[in-house]
Amino acid sequence: MKRTSFTVRTATLVCTLMLGSINGAAAATDRVKIGVGPIYPTYAIFAAAKELGYYAAQNLDVDVQTFRGRAAAQDALAAGTVDLCSVVPIEAMRAIEKGVKEHIVAMYAPARAAGWYVMVPAASPITTVAELNGKSIGVTRIGSLSDLWVQRAATLARITLTSVPLDAGVEAGLIAKRVDAAVIRPPASYKGLLGGDLRALVDLEAVLPPTISEGIAASGEMIDRRPDVLRRWLSATSKAVRYMQDNEGWTEAFLKRYFNDNDDQTIGMVYRNVIMRLNTSGAMHPDWIQTSLALGAPPVAPGGAAKLPLSGTVFSTAFTSK
Repeated sequence: MKRTSFTVRTATLVCTLMLGSINGAAAATDRVKIGVGPIYPTYAIFAAAKELGYYAAQNLDVDVQTFRGRAAAQDALAAGTVDLCSVVPIEAMRAIEKGVKEHIVAMYAPARAAGWYVMVPAASPITTVAELNGKSIGVTRIGSLSDLWVQRAATLARITLTSVPLDAGVEAGLIAKRVDAAVIRPPASYKGLLGGDLRALVDLEAVLPPTISEGIAASGEMIDRRPDVLRRWLSATSKAVRYMQDNEGWTEAFLKRYFNDNDDQTIGMVYRNVIMRLNTSGAMHPDWIQTSLALGAPPVAPGGAAKLPLSGTVFSTAFTSK
């Protein structure tokens, strides 16, 4: 009897340990690293998804890494140090052409350039777009989103601008008169308008067509080997967008902490003009894709046609729905 009792107890213990091991494996947390540029309204949703516990609910340990710019985040993806990154489509295309395996799989940004303006100091003598002809314009860097957008706007206005790369110091460079004008993004653009320090000469949202301002690129390794992890990350992120749009009070309080800015008017404009215009599914329209790629295409000779890659080489709609 003693031997039988011992055997039963041992078998029970072994089964318990095995079940615990299986359950532990089933609940294993998958690590996801995403690279983004400096603090920006649309990146707040990733921080919000973490704070709301939506990533944890999907058994994801998400590490949001901030880089000096989207180009640096793209380099990190190419190097394999992050799984996802925010990226301008033309930069993703260039990386893919160099052999980097990646696809843009979602877009958590407004389709139009919400809150982006070509601005001058309030005291500037420049009062019209035409007066910008031949002037210098501050952008983060040559080939950046701000540079692509303002050069397209200049073409539409039939003027010529000289882009001056100022990295993260665009607003400071404008105030210090290092440039005649600058492309300012939210929330700095809203704060400049509300405070009266800056004037807007061009509302880029009004002059540019819908486009993919930036997408979320996933590495080939994640797409091929961890598609379920990618889908869970997208699901949790989309849930965070829906929550933010449905809960204005919570979101504005969160944005104040995210930006370290307690200005109700500025934060309110970010909420209404950016957060409320995000597509909760992260889906992208095919026309926006081609427009995005065309922004960075090399100049075309008169009568010629732009040579753009097939959008399928840069984008994948397999993970999102309209």
